[in-house]
Amino acid sequence: MNDYVLVLVSAALVSHMLLQQQPPSRLRVQVCGLACALTIALGITGGQALERWVVAPWQLEDLRLFLLLPWLGLLAWSVPQALARLRPQWPSEGLALPLLGNAVVLGLSLQAMVERQEWLATLGCSVMAGLGFWLALALFDDLVQRSDHADIPAALRGLPITLVGAGVMAMAFSGFNGLFTQ
Repeated sequence: MNDYVLVLVSAALVSHMLLQQQPPSRLRVQVCGLACALTIALGITGGQALERWVVAPWQLEDLRLFLLLPWLGLLAWSVPQALARLRPQWPSEGLALPLLGNAVVLGLSLQAMVERQEWLATLGCSVMAGLGFWLALALFDDLVQRSDHADIPAALRGLPITLVGAGVMAMAFSGFNGLFTQ
């Protein structure tokens, strides 16, 4: 569980850094969080479907990654497109790069393919991971906005305070380790 929390926080940090390249807005961060949550949910359930209907029957275990990457690439392109069609006023342009570089989706999809859980358990895990990623992304946005207005020493402004916040957030999330065990 600790490894998953660290991957979740680091992926949220990277996605947040990619979002900061354009003018930041709270709506853009929320749209990215929604897009990432949808991509995680669809990526994991689609990965499990690939495992059951393509990999296992044809014994292609060594090619899991090469079968999963096109699926995740398609999701990274189509989820922002679908959001742009559903809500044209939402800032969904430029979200394909953070979604494509999101290692959480790939790691959790590969884990779900190997574990062979039931559909409901996989869907629940993917939805919770997507919501957790969305929460981590929103917390990073809040950290950056608060640190812009706080009295922080010059040496800690920008990336250093964001990395300190990521460490504190990883420790806080790792407090949930073992909370939901069976």
